[in-house]
Parts: sequence; C-alpha cells; structure tokens
Amino acid sequence: MDPDTITMHDILNKLRTANPKIMEANFNAAAEDLIKTAKSDVELKVAMTSEVTESSVTVQNYRIDIVLNKFAGREKKFYNIVETNSNKIIHQELALFETAIGIVKKYMTGKSGISELEMFDTQYATALHEVWTQHYRAKNSINQDIALAKASAAKQRVHESKSKILKRL
Repeated sequence: MDPDTITMHDILNKLRTANPKIMEANFNAAAEDLIKTAKSDVELKVAMTSEVTESSVTVQNYRIDIVLNKFAGREKKFYNIVETNSNKIIHQELALFETAIGIVKKYMTGKSGISELEMFDTQYATALHEVWTQHYRAKNSINQDIALAKASAAKQRVHESKSKILKRL
C-alpha cells in the first residue's frame, strides 16, 4: 500500500474503533446520500456501478470489452458493448473508449444520440486509418510531401471527430 494510503487507513481505523456507532451512522448516511444523488447523476451512477478488469469495464447491465484488431498495419484497441443480461454484442468495434462509455450512458439515461456517436466514431476511425497509412507512406519515401500533407489533414479530422464525441458525453 502507498504510504499516504496507509496513514489515512490508520486514521480511519482509529476513528472507527473510538466510536463505532457514530462512524457506522455517518457511513450509512453518506451511502444513502450517494444513492439518492446517483439516481439523477449518471456520472456518479457509472462510478458507483462500474467494475474494471484487464479486458473489460462493466457498468450496470453493460460490459465494454477491449478487443485488439489489426488496423492500418498495426494493432489497435477497439471496444465492443455487450448487454450482460443476454450476453449479446449490441455495438461492435468502436474506435474510442469515450464513444463506448458515452453510448452506455445514453442507454442508462434513455437519451437519444447513440447513432450520432457511432457516426462520429466511424469518422474518427477512418481519419486515424488515413493518418497511419500516410505516415507509413511518408516513412517509406513514397511521395513524402504529399503523404505528410494528407496525414496532417487527416489528423485534423481525427481531432474534430473526437471533439464532437466528447461534446456529446
């Protein structure tokens, strides 16, 4: 454990043992407040209900699986959203984790905009593919100036697409 964490753990243990009834009451009151607040705050609800493993993130009834795929001659992480009740993949090969978590939040809140997030994610992936491809071409001296110009324009589209996704979260 981190030394700062050990110190805080020791302080909390001393407080709990000094007056366990007051600590338990305070803990229960804080837990109730969090539960009430989470009903209207999707960010808090995600934080409270998420479970993280090496290959996935689970939030309520949805699991975001991390999948490695070949992409523009390299390996890239993609994200599949799985409905945990049926174990059915409902969205496949999303390029950004932000898109995947945004879609899960939309499902949790019942808000629209899922297809829009998917569209921006596709734009992001297409532009990223072009960036990587043009960098490869430039590296191998195939019309280097043209490849670098195309890579630069595609990089701008990557940033624009990601920005559009982040604005809709």
